Amino acid sequence: MGKLSVGDLKTKNSDFNNVIDSFINKVDGGTIDGDLTVTGTLTQTGAQGFEGNVTLGDAVSDAHIINGSVTQDGSTAIFGLKKFQSFTGTLAATNGGTTTYGADDVLVELGTLDTSVPTGHVAATKFFIDKVVIGITTATGVTSAAKLDLSATTGTATNVAVGSATEIVGAGVATFDTTLSAVQSITEIDIDLNATAGLFHVFTPNISAPIAKKHLYVATETALSADTCQAGRFTVMVEYTVY
Repeated sequence: MGKLSVGDLKTKNSDFNNVIDSFINKVDGGTIDGDLTVTGTLTQTGAQGFEGNVTLGDAVSDAHIINGSVTQDGSTAIFGLKKFQSFTGTLAATNGGTTTYGADDVLVELGTLDTSVPTGHVAATKFFIDKVVIGITTATGVTSAAKLDLSATTGTATNVAVGSATEIVGAGVATFDTTLSAVQSITEIDIDLNATAGLFHVFTPNISAPIAKKHLYVATETALSADTCQAGRFTVMVEYTVY
């Protein structure tokens, strides 16, 4: 049936079945006391309160205020132009014992950054890299100086140089001072993939990269010639903005 206001249900059509049917199509706002599961698109045109858990299968339109905790079970969280994305890194497919890696060669492609913008915004032309954290799960067991590169090319194999790369974490990056809006006089250090499990590398580069360079790679900074590094495992968390 169509949507009925609470007033209609009270004074004109109070049949129990109509009340139940109209409740999920209600137009007056109010509060849903139990859990709500949405398998399609949830469109809200007025104020709405949810006392229980809300499970959204697809999409939500219009503004929502959530007073409790929000759990997002996925590797990418998007808030307007702001993005938070995580990647799992493994060096299991590297082949340094057969062919020595030179500087700037791909160790592994991690994935792709998100380029979407909210409705009404201009198409993004740049990434702004706010913060990157690399957490070591398993050390490589051999000296492994690495960096993070962005490239417009996806599918570059391990032990091949990254095409037209922009370095976003590593000794080749000149950080940007947010208090001066100018390049700092210090540079970043390389990522140590042989660090003890549980250690981390954190960097706030505050630099930009062309939006076309959305593919994220881990690449070498120095030569690597051992299969020992195949043991390396790590997690990369990237906080960035598009504009």
